[in-house]
Amino acid sequence: MVALGVFLVGIGAVPPPWAIPRIIREITSGDTPKNRRYVRRRIYEMKRRGYVVTSKNAYEITNRGRSILEEEYLWGLQIPKPKDWSGAWYIVAFDIPAEKSRVRIPFIRHLQNLGLIFYQRSIWIYPHPMKDAVRKIASFYNISSHVSFITATNIDGAQTLKRRFKIT
Repeated sequence: MVALGVFLVGIGAVPPPWAIPRIIREITSGDTPKNRRYVRRRIYEMKRRGYVVTSKNAYEITNRGRSILEEEYLWGLQIPKPKDWSGAWYIVAFDIPAEKSRVRIPFIRHLQNLGLIFYQRSIWIYPHPMKDAVRKIASFYNISSHVSFITATNIDGAQTLKRRFKIT
């Protein structure tokens, strides 16, 4: 039931975030008619949207539902920050072709969410290794072949970047 609650949160089939504790409490609480109605309504809504299908007294997540869960996982990604800065700058450069342009904005939003800073057009920078997290995001959007990684020791505007990233 907890996994179902997490799935509901992930697909946006629940009220706003401030209501999540109440929803989880209801889902994990006892087997009451009210809770059964609530879960039935949520499952019906997930089936209606194509996130879940019923098969042999069980619920299965569809490819559409899996895709939404995977995207929610990506929004939760974080880059581990070492205690000390190594002095290197890690750069992501990408050139997404026109036929895949619909993923450009979501990809950029993920980079911003990870904490990368815009350096120049299609070039983003970060002071710690972030290749694994960015590769997962690029793979999800099927643009891995259009994303490159660079490691640099000297970069123009380093002092400004150090201040923005709060490193010494």
